[in-house]
Amino acid sequence: MILKLIKAREEILYHYSQYSFLPNANKAKIFSHTILNEIEHFSEDENIKKIEIEQDGFNHIFFVKFLEWDTNYFNLSTYKLLYVLYEHRNYAILKKAVNNFVKEFFNKKGTYCFSEIPSEDIFTIQALNEAGFKLVENRLTYYLDLNKYNYERFAVRSANNSDIINLKRVAREMRNDYDRFHAETIFDVKKADEFLATYIEESIKGYSDYVMVPAEKGIPSDAFLTANYQKKDWEYIDEKISKMVLSAVSSETCKGWYLKLISEMAFHLKSIGVNYAFMHPATTNRAVIHTYEKLGCKYGKCVHILTYTL
Repeated sequence: MILKLIKAREEILYHYSQYSFLPNANKAKIFSHTILNEIEHFSEDENIKKIEIEQDGFNHIFFVKFLEWDTNYFNLSTYKLLYVLYEHRNYAILKKAVNNFVKEFFNKKGTYCFSEIPSEDIFTIQALNEAGFKLVENRLTYYLDLNKYNYERFAVRSANNSDIINLKRVAREMRNDYDRFHAETIFDVKKADEFLATYIEESIKGYSDYVMVPAEKGIPSDAFLTANYQKKDWEYIDEKISKMVLSAVSSETCKGWYLKLISEMAFHLKSIGVNYAFMHPATTNRAVIHTYEKLGCKYGKCVHILTYTL
């Protein structure tokens, strides 16, 4: 039954892949590896729940994953709604199915769930909205073709453990009021700040493949950019692509260094054979988007972050 439901929504589900924006991509391989293969292995993950809702003769499957680290950090039972599978085009039926899912799943106070849904899945977005899910963030994907990339060079280095205290401070201070953790009203602002500080600490300790900071004389390491190489996917999708993940730049001591770090990370990724780099700016971050476009990045896709709290 699951394969039948996947097939029915294959065109839309493809946009859930983080690589769906790739130009001239092997769509069949990307879908097989990042969507089909993932769903087929859900049964092996004890943190993933499958909630089945039968509505007006149609089956609906909701896959929800328990996030242990987030739960412990925020002291809030945290889940991510990964996919909603169904095979019809009847919005009235879908709306009733989603409402029944909400009633069944959110039956205990202190439960928090979020979902990242591509703009193309407009039916599911509307049904979740009407069932009580709220919009907290709109996020874009921009990408850069590294094969053609060239720009002036800047002095940078890899971050090390001695940078952790300082970079945690920068992460706390350079708050983005429009990311999910700060836009979501149930999170304490200081706790959200500390979450990003913890993220950069863990990134330096090995969670990220590379963390870059300025190395220019007279410039403090008050800026950073992290990257994940994504090498585990390369052979399966026929493309070498990496992700620039988290950044923070002091507006007082490192003005202009966001562009420099993005550019130098592009050169670093290019040096290890990467063909494309991508990043996820919020739609509200016009300065960042302007920087990407100045460096030759192109728009790839848009996703919406929806949340529900009981």
